[in-house]
Amino acid sequence: MSVRMVVDVRVKPGTQDELVRAYRELVETASLQPGFIEHQLCESLDDPERWIVISQWETLEASDSWDRSEEHRRLLAAMRACFAQANRAAFQIRDGVDRDHSTP
Repeated sequence: MSVRMVVDVRVKPGTQDELVRAYRELVETASLQPGFIEHQLCESLDDPERWIVISQWETLEASDSWDRSEEHRRLLAAMRACFAQANRAAFQIRDGVDRDHSTP
């Protein structure tokens, strides 16, 4: 079963654009990592300072390997500079539905 990492973030006021730029750099490299499935950056509709970062990996080991890498630490530093607060949680995916929204 795959795992999903969720980071609930409160950003420093005025750093939203900087966060998006830093995230794009991080996800370009993350998407090349073994075991990578998906990555998302989501902004709250109710609170522009609240964001979540979600990643999905084939295994916890694949996620941990990326998290421990020097490249991840370097890229994440630019994102962390935007964080006023962050909480991370890991979840094992037990069940779900994936709807393909693509058109032929």
